[in-house]
Formats: sequence, C-alpha cells, structure tokens
Amino acid sequence: MKLPPVTLVILNYNGIRYIKNCLDSVLATDYPNFKITVIDNASTDGSAEFIEENYPEIKLMKFQKNYGFAKAYNLALKSINSKYMALLNNDIEVEPDWLEKLVLHMEKDEKAAAANPKMLFIQDRRRINAAGGCCDIYGVGWNRGNGEIDRGQYDKVEEVFYANGAAMLIREKAWREVGPFDERYFLYGEDLDWCWRARLKGYKILYVPEAKIYHYWRASSGKIIPLLEKHWMASLLKNYSLNTLMLLIPKFIAIKTLKALWLIKNGETLNEKTAIIESFLWNIRNLRKTLEKRKSIQLERKITDKELMEKMYKGSFELSLWLGRMKHPILRK
Repeated sequence: MKLPPVTLVILNYNGIRYIKNCLDSVLATDYPNFKITVIDNASTDGSAEFIEENYPEIKLMKFQKNYGFAKAYNLALKSINSKYMALLNNDIEVEPDWLEKLVLHMEKDEKAAAANPKMLFIQDRRRINAAGGCCDIYGVGWNRGNGEIDRGQYDKVEEVFYANGAAMLIREKAWREVGPFDERYFLYGEDLDWCWRARLKGYKILYVPEAKIYHYWRASSGKIIPLLEKHWMASLLKNYSLNTLMLLIPKFIAIKTLKALWLIKNGETLNEKTAIIESFLWNIRNLRKTLEKRKSIQLERKITDKELMEKMYKGSFELSLWLGRMKHPILRK
C-alpha cells in the first residue's frame, strides 16, 4: 500500500529543554513520505536559533509574537496541502512506527477526521497520559485514562469524542470542511471544540493504541483552569442546538455555581478562585462573536445532538468526581 504524504507541524514556545529530544525522535519516524515544519511562537530562550543551527533540513516558521495554540496552527496550516497533517507539541517523543499506524487506520475510514495515538508520560512510561479525549454533556473534557498504569485496558482501536492536540493527526480534507481552530481559544480546549464541530459534520474521531508517543504534559501550561472554563462554555454555546441548550443551561449554571464556590475556597491562586466568574464574564463579552460562529455551525450540521451525545458522558464529570461516582488518578481532587 502506497502511503500518502504527511506534514508534521510542531509548535514551539520556549522549548529549549525539550526540542532536541522531540526533533530527534520525529526525524527517526519510519514513514516514507513526510516533512516537518516547526512553528515558533516568538521564543526568547534560544530554541528557534537552536533549530536553525542544528536542523537545517526542517522548515522553521517564526512568528513575531506568541499567538498561542489555535492561531499559530491556523496560520501554519493554511499553506499545507498534504493529505494528512500531524500536530505535535514540542515536549513529545514518538516511537518510529507511530505515524504509519495512525495513517493506516485513517486510510481505512474516510469519515475519520482525526486520530490520536496512545499518549504515555515521558517521565513514567508505564502510565497513560491520554487514550483519546472524553467529554460530558456539559462540555467538560478530559484525557481518558490520565494517570492510570497501562495494563492494556485501552488497547482497542475505537472512536473517542475528541483527539488531544498534543499529538493529533488530521485529514486535510476534513480540516478545510470543518474550518480552523477558534482563535479566541489562546490555549486549551481548541482541540475538543474542533472535534465537536467535526462530529457535527458527520466525521469520526479515532483512537489508535498501537501508535505510541510520550509526553511531558503541562511542560508549557499556564493558567489552565480559567482558560478551560472560558473555552468549554463557549463551545457549549456554539455547538449545541437551541433545544438542547434550553434543557442543559439550568443544570449547567447550578453545577458551575457549586464549582465557583468550591474554587473560591480551595483555589490556589486568585485566577483559580475567580475562574468560573471570569468565564461567565468572558463569554458575555464574547457573546456576539460566539453567536456569529454558532449560526454557521448550526446551519451546516449533519447530525442531531441525540446522535452526538451517544459518544459523550451522560452526566457531569465534575459532579461525578466530587460524589465519588468516578475515579480519576490525577483530577479527583
């Protein structure tokens, strides 16, 4: 079988600690037809210069400011015409056959818009970082299996709700049809939102466990809780039908009120303590833009929310954690 061309796009921001390990492993990928582009978000640690000096065979796209995840990838992917595009963090390491495994499964199903490998922690390779992404009906996303010891419990090729953007293979055709990442999402939640929109177009998202990568996870994270809360809420408002929103919003407000009270008491920083309040205020300020995006999403959707929810957790992930109905090794608290 002739394998199609793939462009690997690696996002770098001040990644001098990780970039050599990342690029060396990616260059050792056992795949006959791929090229690499590194997009640099105005790094100040010398990592862009390190790439220029030591990896002249790699295309480097340097930005003059930090555009975050969504806009940086949107700018880079405009000019790519490979059949597949692989988005990679700078803090990952790949196994030689990771790409071929992903592509082969994508080639089997034209309705697959994106695929995730099995992501393991680079610090402890026995433990899972993500076996694809889950989402509850209130728009909260999480890494399936995060922190669990890998005992083969996620060794089945299957659909997941979304693909984690740290290592995400995207079909170029689906990218053009679904549209770019929402650039208001500077960091976090843009992968879930894009996959949600892809699902509304009738696409699938795959998880391929025999493809393996290793991830430092949160090596470059910032104010994760406030950003996620803003973006999760915006995705919910954009992507659900009006009838579904009317049913969910009263419960959504109740859940977020409880979480706001919990964070005010237990948040480690002021940003965490006010995360829910700020997420509501941010979404009010951005409501006009959200409604503009929502209009086109709803007009072009091909499946119902009932069909969509078949791949979602039917309750509240957060409430289930608090009540002890679900266990999560990292996020339980």
